[in-house]
Amino acid sequence: MAQSGDEFVDASERSPRRQARVLAMQALCQWEAQPDDPAGLFSAYLGDLNLPPATADYTRALVNGFWSHAAAVDARIAEASTRWEFSRISAVERNIMRIAVVELDAGEVPSKAAINEAIEIGREFGGEDSPRFINGVLDEIRRRIAGEKPAPADRAPGVDG
Repeated sequence: MAQSGDEFVDASERSPRRQARVLAMQALCQWEAQPDDPAGLFSAYLGDLNLPPATADYTRALVNGFWSHAAAVDARIAEASTRWEFSRISAVERNIMRIAVVELDAGEVPSKAAINEAIEIGREFGGEDSPRFINGVLDEIRRRIAGEKPAPADRAPGVDG
C-alpha cells in the first residue's frame, strides 16, 4: 500500500489507468536509478506484477511514449518550470510530469484529466509542495500546446528557488 496523507491507499483500489500511470512513473524512476538495460528491467518489472492486460498495455504505452520522445518531453518540462532548474526537480515529480506530458501530447486523455491525475499521484508519492508545482508546470505546458498566452509573471509556474 502507498501512503496518502494520513491514510493508506491500496493499489488495488486505484483505477486501471491510475495504476498504469503510477507503474509508469515507478518504472521511469527505476530507469533513472538503474539506466542499464531499461527495456529488460521494464519487461521484468511488468512481468512480475501479473497485471490485467489493459493496465499493462497502458503502462507500456506511457513508458514507451516517453522513451520515444525523452529529449522533447524533458525540454518541455524544463522550459515550463521557469523558476526551478530541471536537474533540481525530484525524480518522483519529474517522472510524474513526464507521464502527464506524454498524455498531453497524445491528446487521447482530456488535458484537465491528465493534469489532475498527475496532481493526485504527486499528492500520493511526492512532497508537500508537489501538487502545486506539478499543476503549475503542466498547466503551462497545456497552455503552450493549446497555443494560449503564457501565465502572467506573478503566476509563473514552478517553485521559487
